[in-house]
Amino acid sequence: MRRLGLTVLLLGIVSNFIFAQTNRNDTPKLVVGITIEHMRADYIDKYWKTFQNGGFKRLVTNGAVFKNARLDIHNIKSTTVLPTIYTGTNPSEHGIIADKWYKQLSKKEISAVSDKFYLTMGSDSDEGCVSANQLKVFTLGDALKQQTNFKSKVYSVALNASSATLSAGHTADGAFWYDKTNGNMISSSYYLNTFPDWVMEFNQMKMADTYLAREWDLLLPEGSYKAGFSDDYILEEGYWGKWNTFPYDLKKISENQEFPYELLKATPFGNKLIRDFAIQLISKEELGMDNYPDLLNLTFSTFDYANKWYNPSSVEMQEMYVRMDKDIASVLNYLDKVMGKNNYLIFLTSASTSSYPVRILKEEFNFNVGEFSPQSAMALLKSYLNAMYGIGDWIEMYNEEQVYLNHSFIEKKEKSLDEMRVNAASFLNQFSGIKAAVPASIIEQGNLDNPRFKVVENSYCVQRSGDILLLLEEGWHPTYKYHQNDYSTENRVPLLFYGNRVKSIELMSPVELTDIVPTLCNFLKIIPPDDTKGKVLEEIKW
Repeated sequence: MRRLGLTVLLLGIVSNFIFAQTNRNDTPKLVVGITIEHMRADYIDKYWKTFQNGGFKRLVTNGAVFKNARLDIHNIKSTTVLPTIYTGTNPSEHGIIADKWYKQLSKKEISAVSDKFYLTMGSDSDEGCVSANQLKVFTLGDALKQQTNFKSKVYSVALNASSATLSAGHTADGAFWYDKTNGNMISSSYYLNTFPDWVMEFNQMKMADTYLAREWDLLLPEGSYKAGFSDDYILEEGYWGKWNTFPYDLKKISENQEFPYELLKATPFGNKLIRDFAIQLISKEELGMDNYPDLLNLTFSTFDYANKWYNPSSVEMQEMYVRMDKDIASVLNYLDKVMGKNNYLIFLTSASTSSYPVRILKEEFNFNVGEFSPQSAMALLKSYLNAMYGIGDWIEMYNEEQVYLNHSFIEKKEKSLDEMRVNAASFLNQFSGIKAAVPASIIEQGNLDNPRFKVVENSYCVQRSGDILLLLEEGWHPTYKYHQNDYSTENRVPLLFYGNRVKSIELMSPVELTDIVPTLCNFLKIIPPDDTKGKVLEEIKW
């Protein structure tokens, strides 16, 4: 037994030695994932003339660009897209189908990341009470940690807790995000036992206060912004429906809000904060400085918040991308300096997409679209079920185009769940704006042969998805009485690779975002996580 133990130990030492000897020359020292929330596939081409040479243009000119990358899932938002990117599989497997879902057994709403078992690190707020426990599979970072015997370092940085957590995975060395209550960068005890001194020093600089005390004006001459509508476009809502033209007095706007620091998330300075923090992290945690490859996942979330008030063709959106371009250039220049141009690998894609608002589609594009009211639809569905099955609480919850029926009540009344699913779906299929209402029973039986239902199959998770999944017609948006909704059906996304052993090439072949993880694993010379569904994009590697 002792000899066997010694043999295992020696094999571990030898394998680590071999990995260490081959890694520096054959694999990137650092992989940096850049995901941008609400980035449309057309933005780089659209704003090309206003970009400098060192940011987006550098990635496109010297990297591999996929012009036909897709994201075929039902609910397209950062909460569902980021785990899809970093696990290489769809929500049907990784389990993050929405921001929240309903659990029939416990009769509770379950959050994708909120977890009161863990404490906030770096703040007195509850903004850090999160975990990755709802993520059902391993991420790229988990696979890297496992296969280098935890020698590789894995970190994530974002403005949002969900983005940082779901890209970091289960075993990351740290995940950091922005606390809207005080402007600090924080984390969760799920990842950290001790909050790093260097992060406390970073927070002491009060950078959020500095940014929110200034004015946001155009970076370029006004005549440079010709990619969309004018700055005073009449259909543009603006911040809280009050401010919609440059320059913006951020101090004045933020002082009128419940959480003044939250405004930073909807300005380009939110991205700048993430950029500066990421550069500090690379330096302080010495990423890419040993013989084991490291991973840093960066999510730029400013556009997620700005998208609520500004449309994809607004001057504000172009201005944000002009500044985002400079932020990317700064990261690339820093990586060049500390580890050399050929020693790191970058991929860039979108963490969610963006649709034009209904009012603009109607006015500018003459598109016959409208707004779908879930509250009205559920009220009518309830009346229909009452007429069909008797008075009762047949509907438990509606959330993100999914209808959850009351299973225990249906069972108590001795009704057929599958029959009610089918009948409810048939009723909802009569509504304007609904392309298809798909009952879960059909999905579970594998009877979806129509390609347009691929997004439903890719996203249906038996224990978490609703009883009926809705697909809305193109251009139709769900609207709620009391809150704004993050919704998009745009499934084409940008996808670029740049750096270590990446060819300069433009490709039109169709690819999925689930292809990112197996491709990165190929560069890193590790085995992809077991549940990864994507393929290796071999054509980008020389």
